[in-house]
Amino acid sequence: MKTRNRIFLFFIIDLVIMNSVMVLAASLHYYGTQTNVLQSIVNLMVLFSIGWLLTTLIFIDDMRNLKLGLSTAFKTQIKKIVVFVSIVSVGIISVKFNEFSRTVFFATTGLFVMVKFAISLWFFYYYALKDQINERTALIIGNTKIGNELFRYFSKFPFLGLKPIGILDDGINGKYSDKVIGKTSDFNKVLETIPFLDVIITIPLSEMEHIKELIFVAEKNGIRSHIVPNYYGVIDRPFKVNMFGSVPMLDLRCVPLDGYPNRFWKRAFDLFFGSIILVVSSPLLILIAILIKLESKGPVFYKPTRLGVNGTPFVLYKFRSMYSNDDALGGTRSTTINDDRVTRLGKFLRKSNLDELPQLFNVLNNEMSLVGPRPHRVHLNMTLKQKMNTYMVRHWVKPGITGWAQVNGWRGPTENRLQYTARTLHDLWYIENWNFWLDIYIIFKTVYGKKASRNAF
Repeated sequence: MKTRNRIFLFFIIDLVIMNSVMVLAASLHYYGTQTNVLQSIVNLMVLFSIGWLLTTLIFIDDMRNLKLGLSTAFKTQIKKIVVFVSIVSVGIISVKFNEFSRTVFFATTGLFVMVKFAISLWFFYYYALKDQINERTALIIGNTKIGNELFRYFSKFPFLGLKPIGILDDGINGKYSDKVIGKTSDFNKVLETIPFLDVIITIPLSEMEHIKELIFVAEKNGIRSHIVPNYYGVIDRPFKVNMFGSVPMLDLRCVPLDGYPNRFWKRAFDLFFGSIILVVSSPLLILIAILIKLESKGPVFYKPTRLGVNGTPFVLYKFRSMYSNDDALGGTRSTTINDDRVTRLGKFLRKSNLDELPQLFNVLNNEMSLVGPRPHRVHLNMTLKQKMNTYMVRHWVKPGITGWAQVNGWRGPTENRLQYTARTLHDLWYIENWNFWLDIYIIFKTVYGKKASRNAF
Protein backbone atom coordinates (compact mmCIF):
# COMPACT_ATOMS: atom_id res chain seq x y z
CA MET A 1 0.00 0.00 0.00
CA LYS A 2 1.42 3.40 -0.96
CA THR A 3 2.17 5.92 1.76
CA ARG A 4 -0.46 8.44 0.63
CA ASN A 5 -3.11 5.70 0.63
CA ARG A 6 -2.09 4.70 4.16
CA ILE A 7 -2.33 8.30 5.33
CA PHE A 8 -5.81 8.62 3.82
CA LEU A 9 -6.91 5.28 5.31
CA PHE A 10 -5.76 6.16 8.81
CA PHE A 11 -7.30 9.62 8.53
CA ILE A 12 -10.69 8.10 7.67
CA ILE A 13 -10.36 5.56 10.49
CA ASP A 14 -9.51 8.37 12.92
CA LEU A 15 -12.57 10.37 11.84
CA VAL A 16 -14.85 7.37 12.29
CA ILE A 17 -13.44 6.70 15.76
CA MET A 18 -13.61 10.36 16.77
CA ASN A 19 -17.19 10.93 15.65
CA SER A 20 -18.34 7.63 17.11
CA VAL A 21 -16.80 8.55 20.45
CA MET A 22 -18.49 11.96 20.34
CA VAL A 23 -21.89 10.42 19.63
CA LEU A 24 -21.35 8.02 22.54
CA ALA A 25 -20.26 10.81 24.90
CA ALA A 26 -23.20 13.04 23.88
CA SER A 27 -25.70 10.18 24.27
CA LEU A 28 -24.48 9.39 27.79
CA HIS A 29 -24.33 13.05 28.80
CA TYR A 30 -27.73 14.08 27.51
CA TYR A 31 -29.51 10.77 28.20
CA GLY A 32 -32.95 11.36 29.73
CA THR A 33 -33.03 15.11 28.98
CA GLN A 34 -35.35 16.88 26.57
CA THR A 35 -32.70 19.34 25.37
CA ASN A 36 -32.34 19.58 21.59
CA VAL A 37 -28.59 19.72 21.10
CA LEU A 38 -28.34 17.91 17.78
CA GLN A 39 -27.11 21.00 15.90
CA SER A 40 -24.46 21.75 18.54
CA ILE A 41 -23.14 18.17 18.38
CA VAL A 42 -23.04 18.29 14.57
CA ASN A 43 -21.13 21.59 14.71
CA LEU A 44 -18.69 20.13 17.22
CA MET A 45 -18.20 17.03 15.02
CA VAL A 46 -17.41 19.27 12.05
CA LEU A 47 -14.94 21.30 14.11
CA PHE A 48 -13.22 18.16 15.41
CA SER A 49 -13.00 16.73 11.89
CA ILE A 50 -11.53 19.93 10.47
CA GLY A 51 -9.10 20.10 13.40
CA TRP A 52 -7.89 16.54 12.78
CA LEU A 53 -7.57 17.21 9.04
CA LEU A 54 -5.32 20.22 9.72
CA THR A 55 -3.33 18.21 12.26
CA THR A 56 -2.83 15.38 9.76
CA LEU A 57 -1.60 17.83 7.13
CA ILE A 58 0.80 19.43 9.62
CA PHE A 59 2.22 16.00 10.50
CA ILE A 60 2.12 14.63 6.96
CA ASP A 61 5.43 12.82 7.57
CA ASP A 62 3.99 11.06 10.57
CA MET A 63 3.87 7.72 8.78
CA ARG A 64 7.58 7.97 7.97
CA ASN A 65 8.53 9.10 11.47
CA LEU A 66 6.82 6.11 13.02
CA LYS A 67 9.42 3.89 11.34
CA LEU A 68 12.13 5.40 13.51
CA GLY A 69 11.02 3.50 16.58
CA LEU A 70 8.31 3.27 19.22
CA SER A 71 9.73 6.15 21.28
CA THR A 72 9.69 8.52 18.29
CA ALA A 73 6.21 7.31 17.34
CA PHE A 74 4.92 8.00 20.85
CA LYS A 75 6.41 11.51 20.92
CA THR A 76 4.97 12.27 17.48
CA GLN A 77 1.50 11.18 18.55
CA ILE A 78 1.71 13.35 21.68
CA LYS A 79 2.62 16.36 19.53
CA LYS A 80 -0.29 15.64 17.19
CA ILE A 81 -2.76 15.49 20.07
CA VAL A 82 -1.46 18.77 21.55
CA VAL A 83 -1.75 20.54 18.18
CA PHE A 84 -5.20 19.05 17.58
CA VAL A 85 -6.55 20.15 20.97
CA SER A 86 -5.09 23.63 20.39
CA ILE A 87 -6.78 23.95 17.00
CA VAL A 88 -10.15 22.77 18.33
CA SER A 89 -9.89 25.06 21.37
CA VAL A 90 -9.19 28.08 19.17
CA GLY A 91 -12.15 27.07 16.99
CA ILE A 92 -14.49 26.84 19.99
CA ILE A 93 -13.37 30.26 21.23
CA SER A 94 -13.74 31.81 17.77
CA VAL A 95 -17.08 30.25 16.86
CA LYS A 96 -20.13 30.59 19.11
CA PHE A 97 -21.69 27.26 19.97
CA ASN A 98 -25.15 27.06 21.41
CA GLU A 99 -25.37 24.88 24.52
CA PHE A 100 -21.74 23.79 24.18
CA SER A 101 -20.91 21.02 26.67
CA ARG A 102 -17.44 20.88 28.17
CA THR A 103 -18.18 17.33 29.33
CA VAL A 104 -18.72 16.16 25.77
CA PHE A 105 -15.59 18.01 24.62
CA PHE A 106 -13.26 16.53 27.25
CA ALA A 107 -14.85 13.08 27.11
CA THR A 108 -14.50 12.93 23.34
CA THR A 109 -10.90 14.16 23.42
CA GLY A 110 -9.87 11.83 26.24
CA LEU A 111 -11.52 8.74 24.76
CA PHE A 112 -10.19 9.52 21.29
CA VAL A 113 -6.64 9.82 22.63
CA MET A 114 -6.90 6.46 24.38
CA VAL A 115 -8.45 4.73 21.38
CA LYS A 116 -5.94 6.40 19.05
CA PHE A 117 -3.00 4.99 20.98
CA ALA A 118 -4.60 1.65 21.72
CA ILE A 119 -5.92 0.87 18.24
CA SER A 120 -4.58 3.16 15.53
CA LEU A 121 -0.93 3.11 16.60
CA TRP A 122 -1.04 -0.62 17.39
CA PHE A 123 -2.66 -1.31 14.03
CA PHE A 124 0.05 0.64 12.23
CA TYR A 125 2.94 -1.12 13.95
CA TYR A 126 1.66 -4.66 13.80
CA TYR A 127 0.15 -4.53 10.35
CA ALA A 128 1.29 -1.68 8.15
CA LEU A 129 4.97 -1.73 9.04
CA LYS A 130 5.39 -5.48 9.21
CA ASP A 131 4.23 -6.05 5.65
CA GLN A 132 7.77 -5.04 4.52
CA ILE A 133 6.55 -4.09 1.06
CA ASN A 134 9.47 -1.74 0.47
CA GLU A 135 12.14 -4.04 1.90
CA ARG A 136 15.49 -3.87 0.05
CA THR A 137 18.21 -6.48 0.38
CA ALA A 138 21.59 -5.01 1.34
CA LEU A 139 25.20 -6.16 1.51
CA ILE A 140 27.53 -4.84 4.21
CA ILE A 141 31.22 -4.41 3.43
CA GLY A 142 33.56 -4.44 6.41
CA ASN A 143 33.63 -6.93 9.26
CA THR A 144 33.98 -4.01 11.66
CA LYS A 145 32.25 -3.01 14.88
CA ILE A 146 30.01 -0.64 12.93
CA GLY A 147 29.33 -3.19 10.22
CA ASN A 148 28.17 -5.81 12.71
CA GLU A 149 26.10 -3.28 14.65
CA LEU A 150 24.31 -2.29 11.43
CA PHE A 151 23.75 -5.94 10.55
CA ARG A 152 22.19 -6.54 13.97
CA TYR A 153 20.13 -3.33 13.86
CA PHE A 154 18.61 -3.85 10.40
CA SER A 155 17.95 -7.51 11.21
CA LYS A 156 16.15 -6.55 14.41
CA PHE A 157 14.08 -3.79 12.78
CA PRO A 158 13.14 -5.08 9.31
CA PHE A 159 10.47 -2.38 8.89
CA LEU A 160 13.30 0.12 8.32
CA GLY A 161 13.42 -1.22 4.79
CA LEU A 162 16.88 -2.83 4.58
CA LYS A 163 17.50 -6.54 4.95
CA PRO A 164 21.21 -7.46 5.27
CA ILE A 165 22.21 -10.68 3.53
CA GLY A 166 25.80 -10.85 4.76
CA ILE A 167 29.16 -9.15 5.18
CA LEU A 168 32.12 -8.99 2.80
CA ASP A 169 35.57 -8.60 4.33
CA ASP A 170 39.16 -9.21 3.22
CA GLY A 171 40.30 -10.47 6.63
CA ILE A 172 41.22 -14.14 6.99
CA ASN A 173 39.29 -14.58 10.22
CA GLY A 174 36.26 -12.58 11.24
CA LYS A 175 37.03 -10.56 14.35
CA TYR A 176 33.50 -9.52 15.30
CA SER A 177 31.06 -11.73 13.42
CA ASP A 178 30.39 -14.99 11.63
CA LYS A 179 28.20 -13.20 9.07
CA VAL A 180 31.09 -12.93 6.58
CA ILE A 181 30.10 -14.59 3.30
CA GLY A 182 33.15 -13.69 1.21
CA LYS A 183 35.84 -11.18 0.34
CA THR A 184 35.26 -7.81 -1.33
CA SER A 185 36.52 -9.36 -4.59
CA ASP A 186 33.47 -11.66 -4.46
CA PHE A 187 31.12 -8.69 -4.96
CA ASN A 188 29.87 -9.74 -8.42
CA LYS A 189 29.74 -13.41 -7.47
CA VAL A 190 27.50 -12.68 -4.46
CA LEU A 191 25.32 -10.36 -6.58
CA GLU A 192 24.68 -13.17 -9.06
CA THR A 193 23.88 -15.65 -6.29
CA ILE A 194 21.85 -13.44 -3.94
CA PRO A 195 20.68 -10.25 -5.74
CA PHE A 196 20.83 -7.14 -3.56
CA LEU A 197 19.93 -3.49 -4.14
CA ASP A 198 22.09 -1.63 -1.62
CA VAL A 199 25.66 -1.85 -0.36
CA ILE A 200 26.73 -0.34 2.96
CA ILE A 201 30.47 0.36 3.22
CA THR A 202 31.84 0.45 6.79
CA ILE A 203 35.56 -0.07 6.25
CA PRO A 204 37.90 2.59 7.77
CA LEU A 205 38.08 5.91 5.92
CA SER A 206 41.85 5.43 5.65
CA GLU A 207 41.11 2.94 2.86
CA MET A 208 39.60 5.61 0.62
CA GLU A 209 40.99 4.19 -2.64
CA HIS A 210 39.42 0.84 -1.85
CA ILE A 211 36.14 2.57 -1.03
CA LYS A 212 36.17 4.36 -4.41
CA GLU A 213 36.72 1.02 -6.18
CA LEU A 214 33.77 -0.53 -4.34
CA ILE A 215 31.51 2.41 -5.24
CA PHE A 216 32.56 2.09 -8.89
CA VAL A 217 31.70 -1.64 -8.94
CA ALA A 218 28.38 -1.02 -7.16
CA GLU A 219 27.20 1.72 -9.50
CA LYS A 220 28.32 -0.28 -12.53
CA ASN A 221 25.82 -2.92 -11.40
CA GLY A 222 23.11 -0.38 -10.52
CA ILE A 223 23.57 -0.83 -6.78
CA ARG A 224 22.99 2.06 -4.37
CA SER A 225 26.04 2.85 -2.23
CA HIS A 226 26.01 4.06 1.37
CA ILE A 227 29.18 5.01 3.27
CA VAL A 228 29.26 4.97 7.05
CA PRO A 229 32.06 7.21 8.41
CA ASN A 230 34.08 4.66 10.40
CA TYR A 231 35.94 6.65 13.05
CA TYR A 232 36.19 3.78 15.51
CA GLY A 233 39.75 2.71 16.14
CA VAL A 234 40.88 6.27 15.42
CA ILE A 235 38.82 7.95 18.15
CA ASP A 236 38.62 6.04 21.43
CA ARG A 237 35.94 8.09 23.18
CA PRO A 238 32.24 8.86 22.69
CA PHE A 239 31.52 11.38 19.96
CA LYS A 240 28.61 12.97 18.15
CA VAL A 241 28.42 14.01 14.51
CA ASN A 242 26.84 17.40 13.77
CA MET A 243 26.08 18.71 10.30
CA PHE A 244 26.86 22.31 9.36
CA GLY A 245 25.36 22.62 5.92
CA SER A 246 26.90 19.68 4.07
CA VAL A 247 29.99 19.57 6.32
CA PRO A 248 30.08 16.93 9.11
CA MET A 249 31.89 17.84 12.32
CA LEU A 250 32.67 15.48 15.19
CA ASP A 251 32.10 16.62 18.75
CA LEU A 252 34.39 14.60 21.00
CA ARG A 253 33.31 13.56 24.48
CA CYS A 254 29.55 14.12 24.33
CA VAL A 255 28.20 16.13 27.27
CA PRO A 256 24.42 16.01 27.92
CA LEU A 257 24.51 19.45 29.56
CA ASP A 258 25.62 21.00 26.26
CA GLY A 259 21.96 20.80 25.26
CA TYR A 260 19.87 23.81 26.28
CA PRO A 261 16.85 21.78 27.54
CA ASN A 262 19.08 19.83 29.94
CA ARG A 263 20.79 23.01 31.18
CA PHE A 264 17.37 24.66 31.62
CA TRP A 265 15.95 21.86 33.75
CA LYS A 266 19.10 21.50 35.81
CA ARG A 267 19.11 25.25 36.49
CA ALA A 268 15.39 25.18 37.33
CA PHE A 269 16.04 22.31 39.74
CA ASP A 270 18.93 24.23 41.35
CA LEU A 271 16.85 27.39 41.81
CA PHE A 272 13.77 25.61 43.14
CA PHE A 273 15.37 23.18 45.58
CA GLY A 274 18.26 25.51 46.42
CA SER A 275 15.78 28.18 47.51
CA ILE A 276 13.78 25.69 49.56
CA ILE A 277 16.88 24.33 51.31
CA LEU A 278 18.13 27.85 52.00
CA VAL A 279 14.81 28.95 53.54
CA VAL A 280 14.39 25.78 55.61
CA SER A 281 17.98 25.82 56.85
CA SER A 282 18.15 29.59 57.53
CA PRO A 283 17.70 29.18 61.34
CA LEU A 284 20.54 26.65 61.32
CA LEU A 285 22.72 28.99 59.25
CA ILE A 286 22.17 31.79 61.75
CA LEU A 287 22.94 29.48 64.69
CA ILE A 288 26.17 28.25 63.10
CA ALA A 289 27.24 31.82 62.36
CA ILE A 290 26.69 32.80 66.02
CA LEU A 291 28.62 29.76 67.29
CA ILE A 292 31.56 30.51 64.97
CA LYS A 293 31.80 34.07 66.29
CA LEU A 294 31.55 32.88 69.91
CA GLU A 295 34.26 30.24 69.55
CA SER A 296 37.03 32.18 67.82
CA LYS A 297 37.93 35.52 66.35
CA GLY A 298 37.57 36.05 62.64
CA PRO A 299 34.92 36.25 59.92
CA VAL A 300 31.95 33.88 59.73
CA PHE A 301 32.70 32.92 56.15
CA TYR A 302 35.83 31.69 54.44
CA LYS A 303 35.76 33.03 50.86
CA PRO A 304 38.40 31.35 48.68
CA THR A 305 38.68 31.85 44.93
CA ARG A 306 37.73 28.83 42.85
CA LEU A 307 37.49 28.12 39.13
CA GLY A 308 34.01 27.51 37.77
CA VAL A 309 32.56 26.58 34.39
CA ASN A 310 35.00 27.24 31.53
CA GLY A 311 37.67 28.12 34.09
CA THR A 312 35.97 31.35 35.19
CA PRO A 313 37.06 32.36 38.72
CA PHE A 314 34.45 33.05 41.40
CA VAL A 315 34.31 33.57 45.15
CA LEU A 316 33.10 30.45 46.99
CA TYR A 317 31.34 30.75 50.37
CA LYS A 318 32.03 28.36 53.23
CA PHE A 319 31.59 28.60 56.97
CA ARG A 320 34.96 29.26 58.54
CA SER A 321 36.11 26.06 60.25
CA MET A 322 39.71 27.04 61.11
CA TYR A 323 41.42 29.48 63.42
CA SER A 324 43.54 30.68 60.47
CA ASN A 325 42.61 29.84 56.90
CA ASP A 326 44.92 29.44 53.92
CA ASP A 327 45.20 32.35 51.52
CA ALA A 328 41.93 32.76 49.59
CA LEU A 329 43.62 32.86 46.16
CA GLY A 330 47.14 31.42 46.43
CA GLY A 331 46.64 28.90 49.22
CA THR A 332 48.53 25.61 48.81
CA ARG A 333 48.09 23.89 52.18
CA SER A 334 45.53 21.08 52.25
CA THR A 335 43.69 20.02 55.38
CA THR A 336 45.14 16.93 57.06
CA ILE A 337 43.95 14.53 59.76
CA ASN A 338 44.02 16.17 63.20
CA ASP A 339 44.93 19.48 61.60
CA ASP A 340 45.59 21.90 64.48
CA ARG A 341 44.10 24.77 62.49
CA VAL A 342 40.59 23.27 62.67
CA THR A 343 38.36 24.51 65.50
CA ARG A 344 36.25 22.19 67.65
CA LEU A 345 33.09 23.43 65.95
CA GLY A 346 34.90 23.23 62.61
CA LYS A 347 35.55 19.50 63.05
CA PHE A 348 31.81 18.92 63.40
CA LEU A 349 30.94 21.22 60.51
CA ARG A 350 33.42 19.57 58.17
CA LYS A 351 32.46 16.02 59.19
CA SER A 352 28.74 16.76 58.68
CA ASN A 353 29.35 18.87 55.52
CA LEU A 354 27.47 21.76 57.13
CA ASP A 355 30.38 24.07 56.33
CA GLU A 356 29.32 23.80 52.66
CA LEU A 357 25.78 25.16 53.21
CA PRO A 358 26.65 28.80 52.36
CA GLN A 359 27.42 27.61 48.83
CA LEU A 360 23.68 27.71 48.29
CA PHE A 361 24.27 31.42 47.67
CA ASN A 362 26.72 30.43 44.91
CA VAL A 363 24.04 28.18 43.46
CA LEU A 364 21.44 30.94 43.42
CA ASN A 365 24.04 33.25 41.86
CA ASN A 366 24.50 30.74 39.01
CA GLU A 367 28.15 30.14 39.90
CA MET A 368 27.59 26.59 41.13
CA SER A 369 25.06 23.78 40.92
CA LEU A 370 23.71 21.55 43.67
CA VAL A 371 25.47 18.62 41.99
CA GLY A 372 28.65 18.71 39.96
CA PRO A 373 32.43 18.29 40.22
CA ARG A 374 33.73 19.85 43.42
CA PRO A 375 35.67 23.10 42.83
CA HIS A 376 39.33 22.78 43.83
CA ARG A 377 41.87 25.37 44.90
CA VAL A 378 43.52 27.22 42.00
CA HIS A 379 46.92 25.82 42.95
CA LEU A 380 45.56 22.26 43.03
CA ASN A 381 43.89 22.79 39.65
CA MET A 382 47.19 23.77 38.06
CA THR A 383 48.99 20.84 39.68
CA LEU A 384 46.44 18.20 38.62
CA LYS A 385 46.23 19.73 35.14
CA GLN A 386 49.88 18.77 34.66
CA LYS A 387 49.32 15.25 36.02
CA MET A 388 46.16 14.36 34.05
CA ASN A 389 45.44 15.38 30.47
CA THR A 390 41.67 15.17 30.96
CA TYR A 391 41.51 16.95 34.33
CA MET A 392 40.32 20.33 32.99
CA VAL A 393 37.32 18.66 31.29
CA ARG A 394 35.74 18.97 34.75
CA HIS A 395 35.27 22.67 34.00
CA TRP A 396 32.89 22.02 31.10
CA VAL A 397 30.04 22.14 33.62
CA LYS A 398 29.36 24.18 36.75
CA PRO A 399 30.96 22.88 39.95
CA GLY A 400 28.67 21.45 42.60
CA ILE A 401 28.16 21.44 46.35
CA THR A 402 28.26 17.65 46.14
CA GLY A 403 29.25 15.29 43.35
CA TRP A 404 29.58 11.76 42.07
CA ALA A 405 33.18 11.45 43.27
CA GLN A 406 32.27 12.59 46.79
CA VAL A 407 29.38 10.15 47.31
CA ASN A 408 31.71 7.36 46.21
CA GLY A 409 34.26 8.28 48.86
CA TRP A 410 36.75 10.16 46.66
CA ARG A 411 37.16 13.37 48.59
CA GLY A 412 39.85 14.85 50.78
CA PRO A 413 43.53 14.28 49.88
CA THR A 414 44.85 14.10 46.33
CA GLU A 415 48.35 13.13 47.35
CA ASN A 416 48.79 9.95 45.32
CA ARG A 417 47.90 8.89 41.78
CA LEU A 418 44.97 6.71 42.84
CA GLN A 419 43.31 9.53 44.76
CA TYR A 420 43.38 12.21 42.08
CA THR A 421 42.82 9.79 39.20
CA ALA A 422 39.76 8.16 40.78
CA ARG A 423 38.26 11.53 41.69
CA THR A 424 38.77 12.91 38.19
CA LEU A 425 37.44 9.79 36.44
CA HIS A 426 34.31 9.86 38.62
CA ASP A 427 33.77 13.52 37.72
CA LEU A 428 34.21 12.81 34.01
CA TRP A 429 31.79 9.90 34.20
CA TYR A 430 29.20 12.21 35.78
CA ILE A 431 29.70 14.86 33.09
CA GLU A 432 29.26 12.33 30.26
CA ASN A 433 26.33 10.46 31.84
CA TRP A 434 24.39 13.27 33.50
CA ASN A 435 20.65 12.99 33.86
CA PHE A 436 18.10 14.46 36.25
CA TRP A 437 17.62 11.27 38.24
CA LEU A 438 21.38 10.89 38.71
CA ASP A 439 21.39 14.28 40.46
CA ILE A 440 18.54 13.14 42.71
CA TYR A 441 20.43 9.94 43.53
CA ILE A 442 23.65 11.85 44.36
CA ILE A 443 21.79 14.22 46.68
CA PHE A 444 20.19 11.22 48.42
CA LYS A 445 23.60 9.53 48.80
CA THR A 446 25.08 12.77 50.12
CA VAL A 447 22.55 12.83 52.96
CA TYR A 448 22.27 9.11 53.71
CA GLY A 449 25.33 7.47 52.14
CA LYS A 450 28.20 6.32 54.35
CA LYS A 451 30.92 7.01 51.77
CA ALA A 452 30.00 10.71 51.50
CA SER A 453 31.61 11.45 54.90
CA ARG A 454 34.74 9.41 54.22
CA ASN A 455 37.96 11.46 54.39
CA ALA A 456 36.05 14.42 55.82
CA PHE A 457 38.38 16.11 58.30
